[in-house]
Amino acid sequence: MKNQNLVKYSILLCGIWLLPFFGKAQDCGPLTRVKLREKLVELGYVIKDLNITPGEEKYEVVTRKGGYNIPVSYEISPSTNYIWIIANLGTAKTDDGEKNLALLKQNSKIQPCQFYITDKGNLMMGLAVENRGVTNAILQRHSEKILTDVADSDSYWNK
Repeated sequence: MKNQNLVKYSILLCGIWLLPFFGKAQDCGPLTRVKLREKLVELGYVIKDLNITPGEEKYEVVTRKGGYNIPVSYEISPSTNYIWIIANLGTAKTDDGEKNLALLKQNSKIQPCQFYITDKGNLMMGLAVENRGVTNAILQRHSEKILTDVADSDSYWNK
């Protein structure tokens, strides 16, 4: 009986001693811009630096999906609360109100992604990801979401 108790206590003490090595909690803090780039590299993406100014870093990855080479940029918002994943879909046709209305209606189907037009007249699809606890798997899932939505909605933006 003493030996059984000794074994139980030894296993318990071993488990307590090893807990810090195996029981680490996930880091739920925000990603830095440098860490975001590192995660993109870890995911196997070929990265183009769009902006290297400290505090304004922006990266681009071109991925093939649905027969398209889709340029997707990644950047952290100035507040650092969000990671923006943005697909550039080319120049918007500002004179085609019917097409733009159809794109707005698509927003309800692709949310949380959204179509929008920049001040420079580019048609974009964007996805804001809360910058908290972002792992490689989460970043990959959101990247796939926007790529799938771009490919699946091509009849609306590629007219």
